[in-house]
Amino acid sequence: MDLPAVSTLRAKVAKCTVQSQVELSCAKLRNKYFQVDLKQQPGLVFFDEPINDPIDLDPKENAAPGFGGIDFDELNKGVKAGPDLPVRSDVKWKVGVIGGGIGGLYASLILQDLGIDHEVSEATGRPGGRVWSHHFSSKPGDYYEVGAMLFPDIPIMTRTFRLLAHLGITRDTSAHPAQGCLIPYYFEGPNNPWLYNNILRTNTPSPVEFDPFRATVENGGIVDKRFVVMGYKEILKTVFQEWRERLVTDFHGTMAELLAMDRKAITLRSYMIERFGSEIQGPERDQAVANLYYMTNWVEAMSARTRHFDAAFVSWVILSLEFEYPALSAPAYNPEPIKDDLNQSLFQLEQHVHDYKWWVLNGGADIAAKRIAARLLKKPLYHTRVTGISHVQDLMKVTMVQSNDQDPETPPEPITKIYTDVITTTTMPCLSIMDLRNAGLTYGQREAIRVLSYDNAIKIGIKFQYRWWAEDKGIDKSGVGMTDRPTRVVVYPSHGLDAAPGESGVLIACYNCAQDASRLGGQLRNGGDQSLIFDIVMADLAAMHDYDEAELRKLVVSYHIHDWNRDPNVNGHFCLHGPGQFSSFFGHIRRPAAGGRLFVAGEGTSVFPGWIVGALNSSYRAIHQMLLCKLMRALDSREDMIYIWGLIKRLELNWGTGMEPEGEYDSDPVGTGGWEIFLVMCGEDV
Repeated sequence: MDLPAVSTLRAKVAKCTVQSQVELSCAKLRNKYFQVDLKQQPGLVFFDEPINDPIDLDPKENAAPGFGGIDFDELNKGVKAGPDLPVRSDVKWKVGVIGGGIGGLYASLILQDLGIDHEVSEATGRPGGRVWSHHFSSKPGDYYEVGAMLFPDIPIMTRTFRLLAHLGITRDTSAHPAQGCLIPYYFEGPNNPWLYNNILRTNTPSPVEFDPFRATVENGGIVDKRFVVMGYKEILKTVFQEWRERLVTDFHGTMAELLAMDRKAITLRSYMIERFGSEIQGPERDQAVANLYYMTNWVEAMSARTRHFDAAFVSWVILSLEFEYPALSAPAYNPEPIKDDLNQSLFQLEQHVHDYKWWVLNGGADIAAKRIAARLLKKPLYHTRVTGISHVQDLMKVTMVQSNDQDPETPPEPITKIYTDVITTTTMPCLSIMDLRNAGLTYGQREAIRVLSYDNAIKIGIKFQYRWWAEDKGIDKSGVGMTDRPTRVVVYPSHGLDAAPGESGVLIACYNCAQDASRLGGQLRNGGDQSLIFDIVMADLAAMHDYDEAELRKLVVSYHIHDWNRDPNVNGHFCLHGPGQFSSFFGHIRRPAAGGRLFVAGEGTSVFPGWIVGALNSSYRAIHQMLLCKLMRALDSREDMIYIWGLIKRLELNWGTGMEPEGEYDSDPVGTGGWEIFLVMCGEDV
């Protein structure tokens, strides 16, 4: 297996999927205007050839229509070399950025660097969105991560680590790390508890038990013995290893097969049943195959959350491409990165001093968001909720309501803003409740906004009088505890390990996702009373740690609960494509809309959903697309073309070069990127 190629696979998957959907759109146009019978075509997926060969709508130009007549070599001569900012005081652009999460802040940082007038609207009163740390007090370590928390130091995360370095965030592996530094995150530590089937075990070295939680039929459970012997990690590795190898050895053929499977709405669960069922022979085959459902439930319970395996199989394959087995954003287990020593991350290449792969930001992940916001010359419009987007002639009209943060009782004030362009970085659920009737979206884009699936999540942080898990139970090196009870995952903090005995501490007492989160979140009482959820989690904590619940309750100082599915500013945890959604909508939602005036960004439009890098990549892609659209409109003015091309070159130099092992977005104006611009400019709903 070509290990260095592993780090580029997700990007190739993204570009391949987008290209296939662009080709389909262009084939529809060709059929409409040139009366070509699609039934006579050999196929609509041409992964192994340049995109302009099979679908060239303009036979006079061997490039994307609109850009085919541009002499880019001549344009480059007109653009001053180096990082100097092109200056045109007569250019009156104003870009509206919807959402002040990490993607919106990053977009603002880039636009500021390009000298493009813009403003960010943010519904809450803080920067960061799902990068959010709840601080119980100003005391160091007195917080928990409500949102994003992990930074895996692997090649695909290079843009994230470049941003952290840009913000002055370095690493500290000392015994007493400084605030605002990256520190190691540990998935496992001594005495981490596992409570399944009402049986409590810890990971402290002990004689190996074959079936510690009595899941097999022989021990009164319902899972076939051979799968428990195999182990859930090895089962997952077996499922995904063959696809990784095939993608490396025969990428285009394997991608065509994966997309075809996704069009049939294949889930991970159904694939596992088919995969292992094909190995079963003999007279009892039918019953054995029927029992494979129990195996999938067992693997899911040990490695993910309830109903996660009902997500699209292709989504899980994508999640597995950098790890020995898939990594969701929830830290349920340690997903070891595939050893890719020839393609190390930025930090490894520059420092050569560590073996750690996973990091957290000491003091809270929201430090990164706050530092970006502090560098913005134009601050976001906080407490400003967007209610509608319209494409009016050559402009974008955005309707908003703005609350008075000084007087919350005052009714929100309606506002209308006019922009030349709009970049939205909010989630699809939030977009779906805006008035987008006149936003200039295609049918496919409207469908994507309506149906793309988002995972649920609920987190609970509890502040205790002292770190009882470390002082009383010996869980003093972080890690996670796992259970099949409603809490599912407990996260022991990797920060504050140097705290003195008796000092207070904060525990992520519950990190729950999927159906488990929906059910636990459903215990919210009228008026937002969270006491029932707290009671459930406290009972689970006592059971998982063999601790008297009444005594444990006496140690509670305060708690904080956040249900991301019920957060009106997010309405979900992160995008996790349902069956059929990736092959159908991934390319549509990334395509510009409204005649090249509206651009949809956010982690849900990236091939890295659930990660900060997905939001960052999407913002870069949206801005690059915006400039390409402006370039196409400027074909009659060499002066305008040189100015815009200079901005594109600055964007690529400062924010594109070296940010990814391979870009997930094809920015070539005479490649797929150019065809995407052409499709929106031609005004056809394809």
